[in-house]
Amino acid sequence: MKKILALLSLLILATSCDWFVFDNQDSWDAQVEGRILDSKTGQPVQFAFPNTSTISVYEEGWDKEEAQKWYVKCNGTYRNKLVWAGTYRMETVKQNFYPVSLPFTLKKGANTVDFTVTPYARIIDPEITYKDGKIIASFKVEVEDAEKTPNVDVALFGFTDRWVSDGNNNFDFDKTQKDGKQKKVQAIDGSETIVLSIDTSKDSGMQFAYKRDHYLRIGAVATGNKDNTGKCYNFSPVFKMSSDFSKVEEITNWDEE
Repeated sequence: MKKILALLSLLILATSCDWFVFDNQDSWDAQVEGRILDSKTGQPVQFAFPNTSTISVYEEGWDKEEAQKWYVKCNGTYRNKLVWAGTYRMETVKQNFYPVSLPFTLKKGANTVDFTVTPYARIIDPEITYKDGKIIASFKVEVEDAEKTPNVDVALFGFTDRWVSDGNNNFDFDKTQKDGKQKKVQAIDGSETIVLSIDTSKDSGMQFAYKRDHYLRIGAVATGNKDNTGKCYNFSPVFKMSSDFSKVEEITNWDEE
């Protein structure tokens, strides 16, 4: 009997301590979705996984603010279903657009918030074709501020799925695919057509080792002494070329979670 009473006393003591206090933090009560828009064109800015796939968001009103990383889809749209109503700001300093600090407010329930930014560079009139055993990309480049970012490199990236980017790329520019990358582009005002090519008869990673569809993307990186020191690329949309090189189509469905 004494052992039973002692055990009951221990249980009462234990249940009275903080170990058994339930978390009274409210659950998420808001959702938000929107677009990252180009300040000049009004069109969504193109992003890419993994190097340019997030924006930094801060919830205001805390003694110590910590950045939240919100993921952005390649087509410049985002969705976050797990947020609280409150005041926020999107403050991103290392991305493929000039640094911004944009305040916004979320109410309970569904919200739509678009952010307007200024990209360092724009890919204009991108076109990808196939001729004489080569994948050919033609396009123009427009730099937002040539005085701030006068140095521009361009490249045609290739990968085995739609996440193609400078971080997911099979084309070896230093050895077998030198014509797929060009350094120090001179025409950066959108006035001249630039052409890059990839020789499909030469092995490049695993890209041409097997018969498969090819996912392609044009990128331009505009840098300066103080601007875009992280060398973030601006991109064209993603294109899919069929395994027999006969068909090219833009990837537009990025709605999958």
